[in-house]
Amino acid sequence: MTPQENLNELPVAEQFSRRVILKVSKITKVEQHPEGTLLYILTLDTGDEEPRQIVSSIVPFYKPEELLNKNIVLVYNLKPANFRGVRSNGMLLAASDSNVADHETCEVLFAPQFEPGTILEPEGFEPPEEKLCYVKPDKFFAMPLYTKDGFVEVDGKKLTADGKYLTAEIYKNGSVG
Repeated sequence: MTPQENLNELPVAEQFSRRVILKVSKITKVEQHPEGTLLYILTLDTGDEEPRQIVSSIVPFYKPEELLNKNIVLVYNLKPANFRGVRSNGMLLAASDSNVADHETCEVLFAPQFEPGTILEPEGFEPPEEKLCYVKPDKFFAMPLYTKDGFVEVDGKKLTADGKYLTAEIYKNGSVG
């Protein structure tokens, strides 16, 4: 059996902990994508020396001033992708209403209770000590995140750091992606 097959046999929360890095990041700049009416280009302070850039399709839901200087949760090690010629190095987490068609509802998961650079993990797990490789989007989405009673969870384990939890304000029982 390969190490990958062994990993796939673990509980989902443990797979998530071993594959995904969720890092709190502060939005320091919001720009409209020049080639995409639904896309923002966000510059982030992840706690690293260099800022990071992501592209996100949240224009219909948020004005730039509602995002600027807010802490969000970044899928830090998601495999980079290009969106209409602009490289995105990660993805922000947002909750949505599970009962509504895709891309009609969106709540960016703001994280004011955490400092930029904070790593969130499922309850009972510690952040990995070694640097994890990129996670492909299909692998990330195979380990579903969701909100339950306002808390963001994976496999029944709340996402946490420093004794605090990641929460949703609007879609308290929904999907996260």
